[in-house]
Amino acid sequence: MTIGDQPIPGCPVILPVIKGLVKTIGSQGSAEGQYNIAYGVAINKDRDIVTADRGNDRLQITTGKGTFRKILEFTRFKKTFKPCDIAISSDNTYYSLDDNNKQVVVSDENGHVIRCFGQNELKDPYGIGISPVDGNVYVTDYGGNCVRVYTQHGKYLRSFGSEGKGQGQFNGLWGVVISTTGMVFVADYNNKRIQVFNAHDQYLYSFDCQSGDGKMRYPRGIAIENDKYVYVTADNSILKFESSGKFVCRIDSDSDGLNCPTGIALTDDVPCRVM
Repeated sequence: MTIGDQPIPGCPVILPVIKGLVKTIGSQGSAEGQYNIAYGVAINKDRDIVTADRGNDRLQITTGKGTFRKILEFTRFKKTFKPCDIAISSDNTYYSLDDNNKQVVVSDENGHVIRCFGQNELKDPYGIGISPVDGNVYVTDYGGNCVRVYTQHGKYLRSFGSEGKGQGQFNGLWGVVISTTGMVFVADYNNKRIQVFNAHDQYLYSFDCQSGDGKMRYPRGIAIENDKYVYVTADNSILKFESSGKFVCRIDSDSDGLNCPTGIALTDDVPCRVM
């Protein structure tokens, strides 16, 4: 080990490195700390884990270490609240994607509903992300084969994409994430690829690895690390790519027991942890 090309004197330095699965949080069930079809996941300002506990019709919050904190339930709607994804704004406001009522539910961290929007446009929403550039809310509409864009106050701005296999077209889409430069990464589920757009909704490029450990058959969740690396949940694995689309590695192993992972989020640790 050197500093400024000069060897460090003294005894060897031992650096502990954690690689692979660190821990598992929760179990199957409906009690506190249990989950029934956990879909989307996000990290709030307190570094707590907020999970769309879809099968239990609720959001569930735990600490980063997995200690149960609280449950948020919404019962004011015509149909049962069914969260499939969640995004959290810079002011810690929660944007829950409720596909049963085809809407975005905006609430504070205690579960007080502020507003709802999207009912007039959304057909089958699956994924949600907030742009760090302008704060706009991006919703993937699986049934509409497009990405819909709203302000945080719920004003519908525009959509982009259509059904198909060409550039800028989708065949069922899932997760979405936006980089700090406004690049939009979309999991194009049935086309088995990630499509990338600029801040003006213009198609840039796609990436799909179709062999080896990086084989991406049905991408679902997607997260980005420092605009450099993209993490994708696909099939029964978690894949890591450079933001350019070059496959880096599979970060899980068969022994981890992943079964159709969906939501994914990154902590701000160095190195980051993948949830």
